[in-house]
Amino acid sequence: MRTDRVDARPVMDHVQGLIAQRPDLPVAVIARKAGIAASTLKSLMCDAQRRPDSARTVSRATAARLLAIVPADLPHRDRGYGGRSTDATPALRHVRKLLTTHPHLSQAALARAAGMSLTTLAAALHDVDAGRPRRIQAAAADRLLALGGRTPLPGHATRRSDTVDAQPVVSHVRALQVRYDRASTTFIAKAAGVNASTLASAMIDHERDTRRGINKHVARRVLAVRELPPPAFPRRAHVTEIGLLRRLQGMCAAGWTLTAIATAGSTTVKTLTDFMRTYTSTPAVRGAVLTAWAHLSHRPGPSAQARRRAAGKTWAPPLAWDEHSIDNPDAKPSGTRIPGLPQRWNPSLLQHELAFFTHHGLSQPECLRRLGLSTGRARQLLTTPPSAPDLHRTSAA
Repeated sequence: MRTDRVDARPVMDHVQGLIAQRPDLPVAVIARKAGIAASTLKSLMCDAQRRPDSARTVSRATAARLLAIVPADLPHRDRGYGGRSTDATPALRHVRKLLTTHPHLSQAALARAAGMSLTTLAAALHDVDAGRPRRIQAAAADRLLALGGRTPLPGHATRRSDTVDAQPVVSHVRALQVRYDRASTTFIAKAAGVNASTLASAMIDHERDTRRGINKHVARRVLAVRELPPPAFPRRAHVTEIGLLRRLQGMCAAGWTLTAIATAGSTTVKTLTDFMRTYTSTPAVRGAVLTAWAHLSHRPGPSAQARRRAAGKTWAPPLAWDEHSIDNPDAKPSGTRIPGLPQRWNPSLLQHELAFFTHHGLSQPECLRRLGLSTGRARQLLTTPPSAPDLHRTSAA
């Protein structure tokens, strides 16, 4: 046997004893604690199981490292870092104080300065902030407590060469959110084709330290977004709940079902029915209704049943409104009459209605058919000297 190698059987017996005491731990954890490759330890264990009487050897250094491990050194779920550990509360409160008094510092910078991983520091800090017991390696706690005293704090992070000033990006995102309903940071990131968490983190970092940058490729894509697609919709301060309700009713009167309207507005039927029941709008409702209105109000829908139901409820069709009247609570629909009752027509009123429908692209025969007038009756009215218009009309047919 070579002088630098020893019998592996005592070492494997010791490892098997550790596994028996801590069956919840993977073999890789023991290997990592010993500072050897996991594949090396797994190979030794495999040989010991297959050929228990063979004279497998292992280097003296590897044997010494494995034999030096005791159960108390192994990680434990209740002790965070595991092994020779201590209460993390004093060190983590010191870290929280540093983060509060030095806004330019980040958890990542403090973790690097203390020689520990960011995930370990973040998890321990989260537990301590929540009042849960947490332990970390005693040496790591000492290094954290030394920050700002024996160990100088990290300076201001220098901007990486692949980043640019984040202020234009933050301002652009805020401007889009002001211009559009339903424009969250996640939605804007999706429209720009960037990771939502990347954009959100960059904006949070910028609020903490305006010198923090943002990846130049992310910045370029976000700044290139000038218009947002549906269901985001340009915010309109004058849009009212009654106007939104009239738009929904008008689309139904034109032959569109609530399912079709919800699909066009990228929302759900439940959202629309809840609004029609409560008359309470949200940015999501406004964006959905206005988006559907822009897509559907100018063309007839395929559902005769939707038209019959709307007619039974006397809902006015889209052409009964214009953008200046639909959101006015006191406005009445144009070009409508009470079903089964004669309209008190006069030349001025007929000219007003014909001008309204012609403005929306209808021919004169279509206008007269919608108004329920024959060509002869219309010609007779138009040749009569005009009088004051009677504008007392009621709900839609």
